[in-house]
Amino acid sequence: MEGLQIEAYRDGMVALDFEYTVLAANAAACELLAGESAEVVLPCELESFVLPVTPEYEWLQEMVRERKCLRNHVVRVLRSGKERTVLADSYFLRGREGETAGLVVFLKEIGNLVSLERQVQHHEKLATVGKIAAGVAHEIRNPLTSIKGFLQMMRHELERNGMGKEHSYTTVMLSEIERINGLVGELLLLSKPRELKMEALEMEELITVIAPLISSESILHNIEFALDLQPVPAVYADREMLKQVLWNLVKNAIEAMAETDGGKLKIESSYQEREGLVRVDIRDTGPGIPHYMLDRIFDTFFTTKETGTGLGLPICQRLVNDLGGKIQVTSKGFGTTVSVLLPGLVERNQP
Repeated sequence: MEGLQIEAYRDGMVALDFEYTVLAANAAACELLAGESAEVVLPCELESFVLPVTPEYEWLQEMVRERKCLRNHVVRVLRSGKERTVLADSYFLRGREGETAGLVVFLKEIGNLVSLERQVQHHEKLATVGKIAAGVAHEIRNPLTSIKGFLQMMRHELERNGMGKEHSYTTVMLSEIERINGLVGELLLLSKPRELKMEALEMEELITVIAPLISSESILHNIEFALDLQPVPAVYADREMLKQVLWNLVKNAIEAMAETDGGKLKIESSYQEREGLVRVDIRDTGPGIPHYMLDRIFDTFFTTKETGTGLGLPICQRLVNDLGGKIQVTSKGFGTTVSVLLPGLVERNQP
């Protein structure tokens, strides 16, 4: 099309006539709609440009058929197994005599904005839960302390009087009280950042300290445990907080494999020199996480376990964020890898 300088447009741009012919498209539009590997010769039929079975073909065809312009229309395009969010705007294309000759569509990828919005919503939800927790924790823990005290007295009396059956009931009740206390404690971790005792930590030393505990728990669940720790720079973190994060993630992995009667657990450490990040991978051979659930695993109270609270991963994420790091989770139908990434302390050469 003469006079249509579409390659100068940074985002995607495609022009169509009302006969479903793609008249012109820039490289960004071809990559978004046709795919990176597609070889497109323009002009061409719409179905040669975009596969007819795709949602993007349907909305392009509908737009041309009904001759309508779109404003801020959000489209999700699936390419190479990855969903990309695109904002589409379209305008009428005028011919030389001013007649309506077709449509020109502008495509702007907004994946980063959508991701940022989700993160903001997620943190707002955590903050709300935390405020509620902080407000009710005191009111819950005070009566629990009284109940626990009287139960312990009752337990002693029942044991002294030889009432073994009733004594066993108090054991269950005290256990449930501890579980409630633990839940309240987890909620409080979401309420506000705790006071950090930051220091330079050697990741290998930290993991080695908790390794016997992990090994014991693994043996109980018929799980094979292994370490593969590479030399990495120290990290600047709170020792107890980082130990809690690693232990929580290991417990999740063990619980996942317990459902399949054993498996393999491996902890690896490495250094991503380009990004300056120390990486700890916790790999399990459990049933994995379905791809449609991966986006929700850090949501508060979301859980796939019958007895889960849905607070473990959100808390780990919160704690790692407080340390200036991030958590990544990958799962491909069998097994899951949870990665903790923290900035490494690297000495820079002085000029």
